[in-house]
Amino acid sequence: MPRDETRHAFSDEEKGKVLDPNPERRRYLTEVFYKFLSHKISVADLMGLPKKKFGRLAEIGYVKYKYGRYQEAQQIFKTLSTLDSVNAYYHTALGGVYQKMGKYVDSVVSYTRALRINPKELCCHVNRGEIYLRHKNYKKAADDFRSAIILDPNGRNLWANRARSLVIALKRNMDLKKRVAQMQASQAAQAAQAARPTARPATQPRSSAPARPTGAFRGTRSPR
Repeated sequence: MPRDETRHAFSDEEKGKVLDPNPERRRYLTEVFYKFLSHKISVADLMGLPKKKFGRLAEIGYVKYKYGRYQEAQQIFKTLSTLDSVNAYYHTALGGVYQKMGKYVDSVVSYTRALRINPKELCCHVNRGEIYLRHKNYKKAADDFRSAIILDPNGRNLWANRARSLVIALKRNMDLKKRVAQMQASQAAQAAQAARPTARPATQPRSSAPARPTGAFRGTRSPR
């Protein structure tokens, strides 16, 4: 189990749990490693590292990010997300750093990990949706924006309101593309019709029978 967030020597009871090879110790270690493998505790919990120092380090990382020192911020949040992998904020911050650096695949991976820990993280839905929108994956973008809007039905959250504005822009863009595609299809059909050769009317074949006598010979009788 996680120890207190201070460094101290093992107590006699803890020594018995950790060092004594008995069934109780094995059961204890099995439970701890099971929680670690099922992502319920982190490396920091496993090693008993002080998480208060992690918070101070995260503040430094945010300052680095705010002033555009993305490489340093990446190193900080990557370390924090590795040591305390069950903390959604560290994955979210790392995704934001990757997004600013143009590493969109890594950013999507970090946002996805954060959402697995906390599915109600609005900024992850919106930022990941923007990346999908940038790469013209409209279906996934719309799904992320819809999730953010559903989580804020009253329209009070800034991230959710940004998702609403992006959905409107996305709908206008898709409608415009649909009209352009219809116009192009109509123009192509007209051009194809104009390129077809026009059919000439068929001429009747001339008859080989002798011509009928003209009106000047009509009504005349043959001599007897």
